[in-house]
Amino acid sequence: MIIMIAGGTGLAGRALTQRAVSAGHQVRVLSRRPAPAASGVEVVVGDLATGCGLASALDSVDAVIDLSNIVTRSYRIAERFFTAATRNLIAAEGAAGVSRHALLSIVGVDAFPGGYYRAKVAQEQALAAAAGSADVQHIVARVAQFHDFAAQTYRSFRFGPVVLAPPLHLRPVHLDDVADHLLRLLTSEQHGRADDLTGPQPLNLLDMTRRYANTQPRPAPVLALPLPPATRRANEARVLAPAGQAHGARTFDHWLQQQRQTASSTNLRAGLPHRHVTRR
Repeated sequence: MIIMIAGGTGLAGRALTQRAVSAGHQVRVLSRRPAPAASGVEVVVGDLATGCGLASALDSVDAVIDLSNIVTRSYRIAERFFTAATRNLIAAEGAAGVSRHALLSIVGVDAFPGGYYRAKVAQEQALAAAAGSADVQHIVARVAQFHDFAAQTYRSFRFGPVVLAPPLHLRPVHLDDVADHLLRLLTSEQHGRADDLTGPQPLNLLDMTRRYANTQPRPAPVLALPLPPATRRANEARVLAPAGQAHGARTFDHWLQQQRQTASSTNLRAGLPHRHVTRR
């Protein structure tokens, strides 16, 4: 199968690309500008926001997986990007004869407050409407937050000597499990909303971030970030941590071990001494 991955240069996209190539698929990665390609991967140029270049990028493609993203807290900016990108993709897919389209979304997205989450719901709705008109089978795959969210929180919420992490209840999932889930859906007969994918165990982002911090040479203290009232109510209802119908097998401990191994390999290549990290 020839698969085009929109958002294939991001964190989830790189994991999906590797798993798809390993599974024997021909993979194209859509990029806004020319970029070097990994072995067995073709990079094609196209702009989701304008639709420019999508027709040629989709030539002979069997299926599309949309992992495209925008980093913003603004509903208006996120909604404009997600809906335009979806409509442009589906229109080009319909013209090119693409048969399947899978969208990566988030568990609890319709019940958790915030502009970004509301924009993802708008994207799901835009996909359903556009796919019906273009005769493209579509799948919405809602998945839990990635294990990598702990590392992102540690890097992004650093304030001076400390890190502030929100105590969100999650059921996080490994990116490899997400990739395998998406690839299974593409080759299934399923369409519309797929079973939610969650991780094997409920965890709290505050604890996850502290455990990730402990893999670092000089861990920063991680303190709890208070939640606004609406977010606190959704968190208490475990909106982002449903049991889910499908479960990834790889645990957060497995992910942490990968981070330690990666850090150790990086230090060796750089000629840095190995540092022992005490576990809490």
